[in-house]
Amino acid sequence: MRQAKNVASLVDLGERVMNDSTHVFEDHDHRQEAEELLALCLKLEPDELDDLYEPAARIRERYLSMVARRAGGEPLPFITGHIEFYGLDLEVRPGAFVPRPSSELTVDRAARRLRKRQSPIVVDVCTGAGPIALALGDEFPDAEVWGTDILEEGLAQGRRNAKHLGISNVTLKKGDMYDGLPARLRGSVDVITGHVPYVPVDEIEDLPSEVKEFEPVHTLSDGAPGDGLHLMRKAVNEAREWLRPGGWLLLEVSDDTTPKVKKLVRKAGLTDVGVSSDGDELSEVVEARLEAAGKSKPR
Repeated sequence: MRQAKNVASLVDLGERVMNDSTHVFEDHDHRQEAEELLALCLKLEPDELDDLYEPAARIRERYLSMVARRAGGEPLPFITGHIEFYGLDLEVRPGAFVPRPSSELTVDRAARRLRKRQSPIVVDVCTGAGPIALALGDEFPDAEVWGTDILEEGLAQGRRNAKHLGISNVTLKKGDMYDGLPARLRGSVDVITGHVPYVPVDEIEDLPSEVKEFEPVHTLSDGAPGDGLHLMRKAVNEAREWLRPGGWLLLEVSDDTTPKVKKLVRKAGLTDVGVSSDGDELSEVVEARLEAAGKSKPR
């Protein structure tokens, strides 16, 4: 590792170390991550790196320390302190679920449902640090957006980001699912989104280290014995109380969980059940609608 001195060789080394790690997801672009870490150390943007430039020894040591942390499974945003999500530069700290690029699909699908609504109301359950809520609040300045979560630490991160970004139409409240919402929202929400924990307790140990050792366990699993869908059932079953007639429920799930969640939303009496995927991720979005008033259910 000490033989790597110029930018090109340092990036190559960082990429190799991360590629060889068994603690991170295989689908990450480790070269891009290595470039981002080195650029951070040099106080540059990744596209400003000069392959032939030789950073000072202290810079190289700091970079290699960051590479070792990343190879050990620490999420990249925890190391850099930020992540770009749906065009927003968000502060990220340990204590909340790391925003995933896959969740941008949820924002896209919600935006599609909201574009024709005047002053829409949006609720994001299990919001964590609120990336989905903030993205939708930024995208729709006339919307009233709420995010709920049981941990204040993540919500505090979200509030700091909202203040820094000048997003004033998002309210992040502590509460279990819908418990943090004002009663006046019952029956009037246009879109409910959620990245609800769904990993069975006995499968957490099989997750990569960057998830099971660094993410808060409550963001991964409901903590109860069984299929891991206790919180998902709550999110689905109680959604009917909050959606307006014709409103939509959008849930981000893993592709192998999708069939189970589709059954849940159908059992709850929601209609127009569909699944969206961008084709590049293991996550999908299950979409379902509360039947509009005056329409009969299909038989």
